[in-house]
Amino acid sequence: MSLPLEEIAQHLAGLYDKPFGGKEKGRYRVSPKMLRKIADRARLSDNFITKLIDELFEIGFVLLDLESYYVVTSVRTFTSYRRLGETSLESAEKAKSTRH
Repeated sequence: MSLPLEEIAQHLAGLYDKPFGGKEKGRYRVSPKMLRKIADRARLSDNFITKLIDELFEIGFVLLDLESYYVVTSVRTFTSYRRLGETSLESAEKAKSTRH
């Protein structure tokens, strides 16, 4: 019997704070095989992954599907990323047009 989506998301989020792979805590990747094992599912449908992405986001985590594996990280990871504003976009587009 498959585990409830909320339980799977909580388990994946909990692993973020556990030490493994030589790191004390933090982002990690998980193979489809391991995710099937964690979820107690024979198949990871697109619908299931979409729902899991939504569930993880609700508790502050991001699940990225990178085709051969999945990445779990905190949404806080992205808060320090540089922001694209209108001026930056115009500047970048102008520089691009002068290169051609």
